[in-house]
Amino acid sequence: MVERQPSTSVITPPATCNFVLHNDAAASVFGMRPDTTHNCLIDFFTDPIYRSRTRSWEKNARTVVAQFRAACSAMPDDEGFQHVLARVKAASPEFAALWEERDIEDAGQIRKELDHPVVGLLCLESSVLKMPVRPDLTIVLHTPLDEANTAAKLEWLASPEGRRGVLYPVAG
Repeated sequence: MVERQPSTSVITPPATCNFVLHNDAAASVFGMRPDTTHNCLIDFFTDPIYRSRTRSWEKNARTVVAQFRAACSAMPDDEGFQHVLARVKAASPEFAALWEERDIEDAGQIRKELDHPVVGLLCLESSVLKMPVRPDLTIVLHTPLDEANTAAKLEWLASPEGRRGVLYPVAG
């Protein structure tokens, strides 16, 4: 299901944020590579390639932390949650400061604007979808918005020609 999505998709456990599965479009758009943590929360705060591509990083950081806190509030003693929390707090002073604000926000939609090094501006709406048959997992679906010809750019990135153009992600 995830691989057939024309937009970018990632499956994660809500408390740990570790990628269980992602499609090629997500890897291309967000710069996912073997040398990253494969944890969407830690990478959001520490990966220089992801961060350099994200125009809306500062705006979205507060929401990302508040949504992570909400997802984990039902399981504060979960070891996976505690491990991720300790890692990201140690790796990112920005996360640690936002965490101390104690904001909580239910998972929902986030607008993301990214500067892709090959196709330029991408405007996406990120939606967190619960999986009733697997409540321990969520699907994060990034839907192209009408702006910046995003759908056509994602289609090109998913093509054989586009995949060749993004074999080696570069910053900015």
